[in-house]
Amino acid sequence: MITPEVFSKKGMSSEIEVITMKEQDESSLIEDYEDKASSLTKKQDERIKIQLCWDNVSYVIENKGEETQILKAVSGKANPGELLVLMGSSGAGKTTLLNILAGRLKSSNNAKIIGQITANGTNIKDIDFGYYSAYVTQEDILLPNLTPRESLMFSSRLRMPGHYNAHVDRVNTIIQDLRLMKCADNVIGSITKKGLSGGERKRVCIGMELITDPIVLLLDEPTSGLDSFTAEVVIDLLIEQARKGRTVMSTIHQPSTSIFDKFDRLILLAEGHLVYQGKAKDSPKYFAKTGYEVPKLMNPADFYMRLLHVVDRKHPTQEEHDKIENLVSAYNSIETTDDYDKSALEPLANKHLVAATNFAEQFVLLFRRAWINARRDPLAGQLLFAEYIMVAVLVDLICNNLAKNYDSARTRTQLLFLSMATVAFFSCQNAAMQFPSETPLFLKESKQRIYSTASYYLSKSIADLPMQFLPLLVYCLMVYWTIPFNDYDASKFFIFYFVLVLLQIAAIGLGYILGCMVKTETVALAICPIFLQPMMLYSGLFPSVNHYPEGFSWIQYISVIFI
Repeated sequence: MITPEVFSKKGMSSEIEVITMKEQDESSLIEDYEDKASSLTKKQDERIKIQLCWDNVSYVIENKGEETQILKAVSGKANPGELLVLMGSSGAGKTTLLNILAGRLKSSNNAKIIGQITANGTNIKDIDFGYYSAYVTQEDILLPNLTPRESLMFSSRLRMPGHYNAHVDRVNTIIQDLRLMKCADNVIGSITKKGLSGGERKRVCIGMELITDPIVLLLDEPTSGLDSFTAEVVIDLLIEQARKGRTVMSTIHQPSTSIFDKFDRLILLAEGHLVYQGKAKDSPKYFAKTGYEVPKLMNPADFYMRLLHVVDRKHPTQEEHDKIENLVSAYNSIETTDDYDKSALEPLANKHLVAATNFAEQFVLLFRRAWINARRDPLAGQLLFAEYIMVAVLVDLICNNLAKNYDSARTRTQLLFLSMATVAFFSCQNAAMQFPSETPLFLKESKQRIYSTASYYLSKSIADLPMQFLPLLVYCLMVYWTIPFNDYDASKFFIFYFVLVLLQIAAIGLGYILGCMVKTETVALAICPIFLQPMMLYSGLFPSVNHYPEGFSWIQYISVIFI
């Protein structure tokens, strides 16, 4: 017989065993976490480090026989593990230098780049430098209807190989590093749609580039448009990335005092010349020696901007000219020494940046991204529905129940042309207006060779079709049976709808072409009629094309409305 005393002892022993097991599980979890953390730290310590150097780099633009030198034989370096900041007044050449280092500017007929750029002593022309580096633009180039987690996930799966769980872990790590946990599942938004704040959007843009774990990170004014607190948060994140062994280089326009004190190294440009390069904290002492002492209680960055500012660079005053000349000569007279230990630097292999996925995988991922982005923006589809319904109601009110005789045949022909013109205009304008907003993202990702152009256009075209087909179907149902066109044979309705669908697809393609030609939705909306009107004249429904000048007869062969 089991007594209560024995039972209680057994219960106590079992509880003790459970508690002991829990403690062991927790200790094992802690050990696993510490092992992962130590392995991650070891992996970061073993990261290849890159010192980026440029020697006598000049950038000259020729316009109408007149040469303008933006950069004038500048030399410098960016060390791994440090945050290097480029500063200077507007037009000093800091963004130009950053774009040249990132490979975004190339020599052409009207522009010439002179000088040498090396990474660990290897000329970046001899390697695919994009494999090691990443560039964050000043503009926030993101799809407005996706969340940060979705944007990072699509970028990871398109750019990096690996299983799905590996991508999830990578995205979660970046979200934690960039402190995006609270807004990871919120819609990014845009100017017209409420979403993330400016600082959060900028951190998402940085995260999109950190997906590939770049060794060199270049940023163009990441604090532009942010308040002082948010800008300081972004700078802290960049410093954290630099401490992981990355080479971080950024242009910043006018930082606050607290932000300036956090810079590791500073480069100051004035009218294309280098006037300072060294530790940011040593810059006030340097300028004091050259005769330009920073006033007490004044932000050094504000003082430098005022000192280096030139009102009219084409016609500088004598005082401005002498000031720049003194600063340039003072800098050139200093013997610069490379205090960085280059023994840890390794020569870079010529690895090529290629897409991590094949055509089929690219198409599936891009289709899903385009479909989600379109589905979460119902306004475009609603407007298209409203346009078709308004035209259909107008046609029904004026031309309902037409007589079935010879005299009404001409009216029906005109209504057929009206339907074709309506579909062509609505489809072309809708496609042309949507594309300019995605052009910056497409150009950015295509330069990074994330996916092929064919996979992007094919996926976007198919993703947009359902939003186009449904409004057209409603229009056809409202118009065809009300007029009616042919109520003896119901199959003729499907022919009517199918012909308009083919016309719609052709008009969407034309809209994409026009959308690629312009940068804004307003211009795209304005140029659509310019291209569609001649096509309507040569549609074959007006007087014979033989009556038109022979020099324009070719228009009928490119007309989407020609029958």
